[in-house]
Amino acid sequence: MMQNYSKQISEFDPCTDKYISAYLNTPEVQESLHATVPKWEVCNKVMNYNWLEEPESLLPVIKELMSSEVRVWLYSGDTDPNVPVTTTQYAIKKLEVPVETPWYAWYSKGEVGGYVVGYQNLTFVTIRGSGHFTPSYQPARTLDVFSSFLNGQFPPSSPN
Repeated sequence: MMQNYSKQISEFDPCTDKYISAYLNTPEVQESLHATVPKWEVCNKVMNYNWLEEPESLLPVIKELMSSEVRVWLYSGDTDPNVPVTTTQYAIKKLEVPVETPWYAWYSKGEVGGYVVGYQNLTFVTIRGSGHFTPSYQPARTLDVFSSFLNGQFPPSSPN
């Protein structure tokens, strides 16, 4: 078990922030994103944020999207200390939407990839063994989640 964990950590590229910064500072990328920043920088937890335009909650936006026929999926790595699964669950509870598909384990490459629950116009998926940047920690599982979303279906409920 420890061997798999060590392998996962060794595959994580610590220079990811440098690649992201280089990409997001490319003029063509900034233009396509309609970004008007002189230089994009990775957030630093040590910084003292003073975001005057930061909304108190994104729940009203999520609720509006849910009512507009847009498929809304929230996902979270189950080892993410920044946005824990329980925090997302508490937020969803505040939306007061009924469960349509109860929690179940979904599978990726023959093993549990995480869990999923379907609400009215909202899906919540966890990605097992992943931290905050799910594509970096669990690329195959994250791809399975994104593919399921794009295909308009829940992740698979059996290890086929």
